[in-house]
Amino acid sequence: MNDAQKALLHRLREIVEETPKSGAVNAGNRPLHITRFAQAVEARVDDGDALVKYVRSKVHTAPTGSYTSLIAAGRPDLTVEAIVADGEAAWASEFDDADRAAASERLGTMIEAHREAKEAAEAQAVTADRGIIDRVNASRAAKGKDAMTDEQEAEMLGRRAKERAGG
Repeated sequence: MNDAQKALLHRLREIVEETPKSGAVNAGNRPLHITRFAQAVEARVDDGDALVKYVRSKVHTAPTGSYTSLIAAGRPDLTVEAIVADGEAAWASEFDDADRAAASERLGTMIEAHREAKEAAEAQAVTADRGIIDRVNASRAAKGKDAMTDEQEAEMLGRRAKERAGG
């Protein structure tokens, strides 16, 4: 195993260790553990070429649910694509321009898709919040009260947005 492959192995082991603490969750909404990935890495610790081949294959095949979870958690740095895309890393010599291009493209596509999904979900939530305000104002009108002021509506919308953001 050459020095570049040793550096790659070290980074992969860091990713395995960091992932459960990353905020990424599995389908059961529990911290993500990338056990199969860890096993695949450890099975190749004595064969640097096989390790590189494995990592390369991950970039050129369909993304996994774990990958999607890491993107959703805002941790693209913990993906194999981030490793391969890093042309300045100690292991960069193990990957070619086509590998880096594929990794960068997937990262960009997945990050953009996640951003768009978040924006769409927020837009839906704001629409629902506006519906709540409309119902509150209708209820107030039915009781002979004035509608909420613009300030009250803004405060309610802000509070609901903050709750969605986890604050």
